[in-house]
Amino acid sequence: MLQLLSSLFLSYAVQSLGFVFFYYLQLLLYYGDTNKGVLSDEHVMISAKCQELAKLLPSLKLSGHRVLIFSQWTSMLDILEWTLDVIGVTYRRLDGSTQVTERQTIVDTFNKDTSIFACLLSTRAGGQGLNLIGADTVIIHDMDFNPQIDRQAEDRCHRIGQNKPVTIYRLVTRGTVDENVYEIAKRKLTLDAAILESGAQIENEGDAKTMGEILSSLLLG
Repeated sequence: MLQLLSSLFLSYAVQSLGFVFFYYLQLLLYYGDTNKGVLSDEHVMISAKCQELAKLLPSLKLSGHRVLIFSQWTSMLDILEWTLDVIGVTYRRLDGSTQVTERQTIVDTFNKDTSIFACLLSTRAGGQGLNLIGADTVIIHDMDFNPQIDRQAEDRCHRIGQNKPVTIYRLVTRGTVDENVYEIAKRKLTLDAAILESGAQIENEGDAKTMGEILSSLLLG
């Protein structure tokens, strides 16, 4: 397990230009001119994910959709705010630093005011307990190693009162650690489904297998 994690982090540092770009922009945001940024607006669009958002978001807006954009890092949300300003769409933001008393106001405003196109949220703070049925599209900018965390975020649209189909987008950059995280998440979901299926079979058969036996049968065939 330690070797796998070391390999993933090494891959992250060496392969991912997005990783380097993220921290480069972060340094500029925090130590440069915070009003305009040291770089011009065009530089934020160097990121492949930001380029994709620049194509996707105007199209969604023209089609009458509204979106939730999730990231694990509040520093990445700073960059995404910059990106949305460049694209020219309206938005609100909610993360762990948002006061509890302000959160419901942001949620209510977003749900009621259709002129607000997007809501930026941190996956942990904005991914639980909120009802954001004003949106019908979820964009996961960077996935979590635990796919259940992302599913909880996606469920912010899947709440009582939602009357539109909900579409989920996951941004994965080819040739980077994103691919590894995506594959690990898929395997975890497959394992979860297999365990649940095995559990149902065990209940039906009345066989008292241990969890270790279940996992061994799944992993070893």
